[in-house]
Formats: sequence, C-alpha cells, structure tokens
Amino acid sequence: MIMSRFSLSLYNRILWLLNRVESLVSNIWSVTLGRLIFVKILGIRDATVEVATMKFVRQRTTIPIPRVLTVVRYRGRHHIFMTRLSGKELSHHQWKTYSQDNRDAVLAQLRNYISQLREIGPPPQYPPYICNILGGPIMDHRLCVNHPYGPYRDEEQMNLQRRQGFSVAQFVEIANIPEEFATQIRESHDLRHPIVFTHNDIAMRNIMVSGDRVTGLIDWECAGWLPAHWEYVKATWTDFDAEEWVRDLREFIPPFDLEARADELIGWSRSWEPRLDL
Repeated sequence: MIMSRFSLSLYNRILWLLNRVESLVSNIWSVTLGRLIFVKILGIRDATVEVATMKFVRQRTTIPIPRVLTVVRYRGRHHIFMTRLSGKELSHHQWKTYSQDNRDAVLAQLRNYISQLREIGPPPQYPPYICNILGGPIMDHRLCVNHPYGPYRDEEQMNLQRRQGFSVAQFVEIANIPEEFATQIRESHDLRHPIVFTHNDIAMRNIMVSGDRVTGLIDWECAGWLPAHWEYVKATWTDFDAEEWVRDLREFIPPFDLEARADELIGWSRSWEPRLDL
C-alpha cells in the first residue's frame, strides 16, 4: 500500500514536471519559430488528404494558403507544420465594426478566390465523382456525422445519402415533414448542378484578415469536388447571431436558396453505405 502511494506520488510529480516543461517549450516556441510556423494537430485523423489539397490549390490559384513544411506523427497524432499567415481570424465583432467600404473590399477578394476554386476542373481520370482531392471520401459532418463519406457516383447518390437511403416520399413520411415543405426537398433533389471544386467550410474562423485585406483561407480538410450549390448551403450553417454575414455570403458565393432551405429541412445525415456501382 505504501509502495502504491509512493508510485502514485512519483507519477503525479513526473506529470507535473512534464506539463511545466511543455508549457515552457510552448512559451519559447510562441516568441521564436512560432511567429513563422503554425502547427495544426489533427488527432488520430491522417493528414494526407489535407496536405495534398493545400498543395493542389496553391499550385492552381492565387489564393493565399499556408505552405506545408512537413508532417510529423507524435504521440499518435499527426502534426502539420506550415507557414503562419499574417492577420487573424475574421470575427462577427470585427465584421460589425467594418465600414461598408471595408466589407466590400473583403467580399471582392473572397469572390475572386471562390471563383478561382470553381474554375478548377475535375481530374480527367475520374468520372463526375463527388470526392476529395485523392478521389476518396469527403470529410463533411453535414453529409455524415460519423466519419468521412463517399465518394459519390453523382449528385443523385449524394442526395440519397442526405436522405439516408430513403426516397423523398419515404423520408418526408419518416421525418414527419409537412407537404408544403416536402415539395422543397423534392424540387431541390430533382435538380442537377455542375460539379465544382469546393472549400466546403467557408466560415469566418477560416478566413484570415489584416484590416480589410484577406491574408488567407485555412482548414482545407473538407475540400473536394461537390455540386455547385454545396458551398453556399454549407456556408449558411453558421452561428445564429451572424445574420449580417449570412446575408453577405450572397456577395461572394453564388446563392442557391431553394437548395439551402431543403437542406435545412433534412438536417444532419448519419451512416448509410453508398455504392458507386448502384
């Protein structure tokens, strides 16, 4: 019993010492290399897709994106070392304090960047799959809250995922959706959109600014080829107090209001196993 208490005390002291060392290292890092290098920790998720996406977009656009330096696996987690962008994350408070000229300047830059993304054609070796940069599943909790899903053969199959494998008639009955709203889902899912390259997580937290200059777009783990309406649909899912921002989204992302309303009615999707040979 005495040995057990001694061991516990020793382990606690070791952990305390490690925490102090890590804190010291963190402080030193922040005032030295940390000013130039940012380290993104992904947890157990692999960094391959995000790193490939960042390199792909940097090569094909003028969008300011961090340059990947290296990837290190440490304590079971993947760490992406990348160049640190100047500026800070755009915030609701900052957006409210901007003059209209400031807002117009930011929106114009974002409109240019989104336009560049949408001009990137799909790789010639793929059919019109809805997929990530490597042709695999897309990380998107709107499509599936459990894990990355897809790739999808086409938009029809992606819509089937949103309805968790049910037909529109079956889904609206199970979800108890009134007919006047069910019509919106039916009309939206009957549409077919061009497949375009999509950031897939355009939110204020992923837009870096310095004054009214956009210094970068970050967090590319969700990007891939998706139907043209999806960038707008995803971007409208933001904090409830961001009404002004949601309104201004229309200034730089082509709006798809019917599709956004239908998707809101559907909500979050869970596991359903799509097959490309359906």
